[in-house]
Amino acid sequence: MDIKTELPILDKNLYLIKNYNSKLVEKIINVKEITKPAELLKSVSEDTILSYNGLFLDDEIDPVDKAYQIFYKLNDNYEDNIYVVFGLGLGYVFKRFVQSCKGKIILFEPNLEILRLTLELVDFTDELTRENVYVVNSFKEIVECINLHFIYGVKILTCGLDSYIKMYPELYHIMVQDFEKLNPVFLSDESIKVNIGAGNWKKDGWKTLDCYINADIKADLRKNKPLLIKDNQLEKVFSSHCIEHIETHHLEYLINELYRGMKPGALMRLSCPDIDQAFEAYKNNNTKWFDGICVRGEIGAKLLNTIVSYEAGSGGPKVPEEEVKEKFESLSKDEFIEWVISLCDRNRRYIAHINGIYFEKLEKILKEAGFVNIERSSYKNSKDTELRGEGFDLHAGVSLFVECNKPEN
Repeated sequence: MDIKTELPILDKNLYLIKNYNSKLVEKIINVKEITKPAELLKSVSEDTILSYNGLFLDDEIDPVDKAYQIFYKLNDNYEDNIYVVFGLGLGYVFKRFVQSCKGKIILFEPNLEILRLTLELVDFTDELTRENVYVVNSFKEIVECINLHFIYGVKILTCGLDSYIKMYPELYHIMVQDFEKLNPVFLSDESIKVNIGAGNWKKDGWKTLDCYINADIKADLRKNKPLLIKDNQLEKVFSSHCIEHIETHHLEYLINELYRGMKPGALMRLSCPDIDQAFEAYKNNNTKWFDGICVRGEIGAKLLNTIVSYEAGSGGPKVPEEEVKEKFESLSKDEFIEWVISLCDRNRRYIAHINGIYFEKLEKILKEAGFVNIERSSYKNSKDTELRGEGFDLHAGVSLFVECNKPEN
């Protein structure tokens, strides 16, 4: 269907918004009347502007130039950024951001009446067909949008139309404050302990480093970008079942960044599924071993899904058991791991496991980064008293546990 020609303006706009925010579309449809006085007027520059309840929503002098000023005032245009535009008006600022912005754009229109009215008047087909554009109606939806669609660590920048800041000063203030807390900025000079890939894990005295919005330090470990930590700042590093979620070249980059950030003598403890154990379990037809990793299917599928898996419950690459057996018997360990990784569907919305790690492989990466005292450990048997406690080691029966130190000097 060619929505550019076949639908009325409102229906075209709602059709595109419905692709990712059907609840908002329902709310807009339920707006049956505009309860406040609204009219279209002309600015000094002769551009059409919208007045709502006696307030000019768009700049009454030159809304096009004002939109330009708001965009370039941010002076921070990167593809990894998320830009929250507070207020729609007739869409001048929103259109400027879509036209010029390299990053992701979330239009936050808190007033459903204005949203309905503008979506009836202005065709946003070109803007709303962009994959980097989202329209929301609440702060909660902004957070949901970031969590669902932008799972990597990002910088969140906020701008607002002057009229909306006047209408909703408290909401704007709270929003700016909250996003400043979420932004990935350098931590203070204090020494910190960090858990990498921690998810919702929290522990007094520890910071979390993850791709999710609630992490203390935001990072996308699948991009080789410097971690937002200072040199010689980390006094202790822990990670449980995270490093198998990144490929080897990303793991090497991560290990080097951690080396940079760790204090001399600092300890690091890493754990992940042990591919050596997985190979042994497959060889011995020990399906029970794979229960500890929560993979499905026959034993060949279980082995493959230990190395490459997708969303929870949806498994990984599909290969006949006979082919898995043939590859297992004819390829070396590293060749088999690379073969499985080559089967990964890179078009999946989410890829979970995408590596196969064993002690010698991890040891080599750690040595090349400069770490010393690299030792195979065991479940809850860390050299560090704190790391032997609750809340750290998981998956006793299937994990590889490794500890090392940054040299003292």
